Amino acid sequence: MACSPQDELESHFQTYLKRVAHILSVAEPALTPVPALPPLPSQRQLFLTQVRISSSVLDALKLGQCNGLLELVAEHNGPIGKSQSAAGQLLYHLQFQQALQLCQAPYLSPELQSWLHEIAQQKAPLLPGYHWNMMIAEPETRAALTPRLPALPFHQQVGYQSTLQAFSLFAQLQNQAQGEPRSQQLSSEPLNQVLSGLYQNHYLGRLFYSLHSAAHYLEQSNQFLQQLEGLDCRRAGQEDAKRLRNALQHYYIKDIQHYLGQIDRQFVQLAPLLQRTLEPPASKRDLMHDYRKQVALGLNSQVYIRYRRLTLDHAKVWQNFLQRCELSPL
Repeated sequence: MACSPQDELESHFQTYLKRVAHILSVAEPALTPVPALPPLPSQRQLFLTQVRISSSVLDALKLGQCNGLLELVAEHNGPIGKSQSAAGQLLYHLQFQQALQLCQAPYLSPELQSWLHEIAQQKAPLLPGYHWNMMIAEPETRAALTPRLPALPFHQQVGYQSTLQAFSLFAQLQNQAQGEPRSQQLSSEPLNQVLSGLYQNHYLGRLFYSLHSAAHYLEQSNQFLQQLEGLDCRRAGQEDAKRLRNALQHYYIKDIQHYLGQIDRQFVQLAPLLQRTLEPPASKRDLMHDYRKQVALGLNSQVYIRYRRLTLDHAKVWQNFLQRCELSPL
């Protein structure tokens, strides 16, 4: 049976259950559509409006005594800077803060040093907000975080490495936004590179739905497999029991379970990064509650907990059947 790329996971489950139903001489179950996951709230709802810290022209000119700082501000205030995306805004403010911290020239007067320190202190509490805005407003990150069908393909999950690299960097930038010192000069190249890797990369949103769909189909499979209890394992029924064991091995363990193992390992790697980088500011927690509960609470995300529970339930159904029929797993 050829699998359509639009419903590959469903097709594999349907083939598995069809084979089991044939051996049991019962009607195969009709899998129901997968319910929707909570969407990522709109950018308008989640965006944080930041306080703007301004200074006089004479004060701004003092920045010229710090290497590259006046040029950085001038570029930010120019046409290119005014059209910067949320990621560009974050990068500018992190670079500005880093330049302030590195500005320790011995010829600076105590008054200037005090003023620079005051500016740094004023800007520091705003940096996590710029990071948050990048996570929920940058087009590439919003697209990546949007749950979407179809489920990931079985043989190769393209986009995983690019997604892992992107969210690893987002976590590093978050650490810096929260005050972690960085000796190496911050460059735009790594951020631009990972954002380009997320462009039209729907891997993460499809991973969410892959786990969600797997749980949905497992739940229906487990209900259907209760009919295994009606098989008489004695005499003639022993042959059917062996055929059922073969169906489990061929259609589920070698096929579906192998796929589930792949996406499970991938989610385990990404989950802590998602949980950390999508921790909302206090004013946005209620808006993000449903979305985070499902997919962004690390390994406590409901989409993962439910999938794991139903996977174990499925294994127990077959374990009980094999024990009752005195058959060893293949």
